[in-house]
Amino acid sequence: MNYKKEQTILKIIKFTPPIFIITMSIFLIIFLYFEYKTTYLQEKQLMEKEFIEYNKKIIKSNVDTVYNTILEMQKNTEFELKKSIKERVYEAKKIATKIYNENKHKDKNTIKKMIKDALVDIRFNDGRGYYYIYSMDYECILFPLNRSIEGKNFYNFKDGKGKYLTRDIIAQLKQNNEGFMSWDFYKPSDMTKSYRKIGFNVYFEPLDWFIGTGEYLDEFENGIKLRALTYIKTLKYINDNYIFVLDYDGTYLYHKRKEIIGTNGIKSDSSKYDVKDSARIVSQAINIAKNEGEGYLSYTQYNKPNTEKSTKKISFVKGIQNWNWFIGQGFYEDDFEVALEEKRVLLEQKFKSYITNVFMISILLMIILLFASKYVSIILEKKFGEYKKEIEDFLKENNHQRDILAHQSKMSAMGEMIGNIAHQWRQPLSVITTAASGVKLNKELGVLDDKNLEESMDIVVEQSLYLSHIIEDFKDFLKEKKEKTCFKVERVVDKAINLAYGKFENSGITIIKNIDDIELHSAENQFVQVLINILKNSSDEFEKINDKEKIIIINSTIKDNFISLSIQDNAGGIPNDIISRIFEPYFTTKHQYQGTGMGLYMTEEIISKGMNGEISVSNEEFENEGKKYFGAKFEIILPIDS
Repeated sequence: MNYKKEQTILKIIKFTPPIFIITMSIFLIIFLYFEYKTTYLQEKQLMEKEFIEYNKKIIKSNVDTVYNTILEMQKNTEFELKKSIKERVYEAKKIATKIYNENKHKDKNTIKKMIKDALVDIRFNDGRGYYYIYSMDYECILFPLNRSIEGKNFYNFKDGKGKYLTRDIIAQLKQNNEGFMSWDFYKPSDMTKSYRKIGFNVYFEPLDWFIGTGEYLDEFENGIKLRALTYIKTLKYINDNYIFVLDYDGTYLYHKRKEIIGTNGIKSDSSKYDVKDSARIVSQAINIAKNEGEGYLSYTQYNKPNTEKSTKKISFVKGIQNWNWFIGQGFYEDDFEVALEEKRVLLEQKFKSYITNVFMISILLMIILLFASKYVSIILEKKFGEYKKEIEDFLKENNHQRDILAHQSKMSAMGEMIGNIAHQWRQPLSVITTAASGVKLNKELGVLDDKNLEESMDIVVEQSLYLSHIIEDFKDFLKEKKEKTCFKVERVVDKAINLAYGKFENSGITIIKNIDDIELHSAENQFVQVLINILKNSSDEFEKINDKEKIIIINSTIKDNFISLSIQDNAGGIPNDIISRIFEPYFTTKHQYQGTGMGLYMTEEIISKGMNGEISVSNEEFENEGKKYFGAKFEIILPIDS
């Protein structure tokens, strides 16, 4: 291992501090010498000019920083408003969904009342915010501010500018299920003009409602203004300086002196502000902010803090146009005289002692730092060695653990795949064995004819092809990239039924298909495997109810570039205590010889990871040819082009 870099670091630690001290001492002595030679008059002229220019830059920089911060707050006003109301509406939908799911066994009127009671008294945004609910048939379901309008139809409702608001919201939700909407409406406190309002609505499918809320942009912006003023109050500057804020009417919104906040600098008594002709100065500042955007102005201030004398002051002001504000900061021109006097005293009284002190301190620091850096370098060298050993030991242990985990993962995957293949092969092998035994028996009895032989051989060939397809399907699932093709959904459903026909041929199961002419771009073999797994799951459940009519209904629909395929049986459904676990690996209610519990797990994996879709299961009641049935319903949602 190469330790050259470590040795370089140690040398830097040893020698950099002394070299730095020596260099800084030399520069400091030279600087003090030339500074002492500068005449007092030259120093005064230079300091006066630099002080004013420097402080003008400082106050401009401070004002610009505050201005940019306020602009950022303004820019984010609508974004923050939308974020706030969207989060609130999501909370309302979550509450409604929970109530509905926990009480879906009850009648809908009871559920509706429970949801309304849960949302009616919720307030937010300082009490301004509330939830409203409308049906997709334009009926007002909930309006907390005026409960008397609930139940009325708002199909022809218009906002302050004549826009059919309810129609627009419902049209939007029919396309996207949720969205923001902007409209203009009167405020209860001001019915003379309409104000812009931003709302967010979300479709609540179980009851065919939409839930929403809205907020007036200017009221939300008032909160942003308060935040801006609060931010300005927290700012601290050198010499106890401060930012002042006024509006274009001359009213003080913030000032260091609390007693003048809220007063008007144009209309009030000038003596309150310790500024000569304050009305003219404030008017001048407003004119600069409104017409020029920004600029400096000079004026005389009486009773300067800590001196109680008059002095000239320079301020920089900048307008915030869309709020009709201007902000500013100033400095006193005669402050440079204090600094100049301090400079002169230091030059005359301390220059000689500085030279001696700098020299002595430099020698002392250099000696101390030499010993300290040597000691630190020894410690670091030791720590480097210990740290390298710890890293080497850690790498060895980590590599060992990684090899063990990799081996375990590999063995687990192999066992899982073998179990899946064995589970899928049992039925086809049984069919092949039965067909072959039947041919042999018929041959021995002398009753074998060509038709029976051909049918049996077809069964053997078909089941053999199915076994081959199983291997290919599992191989496809293990590949990182699944081959995707365009195929008809109905053809794939037929293919799955044909491949699993041994489960249905002698079981008295009726399969009803209502499948649209849909073409899907996805992994065909994986989709076939999914359908087979679900169909076989239904068939296994039917084996428990031999004396009952057996029906499987397969339906398909298209919505927004997604296909929904449902497979529903009347086998009695899945027990509620296990329905949430049926997609877990190795979970099964069957005996060990009937399966490993991987079929539905693999189905969920294929749908979600291999086909970018979703699969869910529920117990539902349905009707067919006037008869009512109950059973499990698997619903698969896939993108048409994945």
